[in-house]
Amino acid sequence: MQATTNITKTLLEITGEPRLEIAILDILKDAIEHRIEKIERELKRFEEKYHMAFNEFKGKFDSEEIPEPYSYDIEMDYLEWEGLVSRLSKYKTLLSNLP
Repeated sequence: MQATTNITKTLLEITGEPRLEIAILDILKDAIEHRIEKIERELKRFEEKYHMAFNEFKGKFDSEEIPEPYSYDIEMDYLEWEGLVSRLSKYKTLLSNLP
């Protein structure tokens, strides 16, 4: 009971929202938006490194237009970049489905 009271107080202090469900939704939205911003910064790093968006990179990678596409560094960048694109899509969907 005490833990719930502390969580409720903390949520009220952070959000200013006395309704627990609304406060939780506010915190959840903030957390998802923060993750989206972080992923977008990481994506920008890859886009600047390769001077293209992931879809273009993927096409060139698949058609072996990227020099040494299976070198360790390029393959690791591809896998990380692909994962970021996938997570970004997932988080945007989650955010759009929240009330």
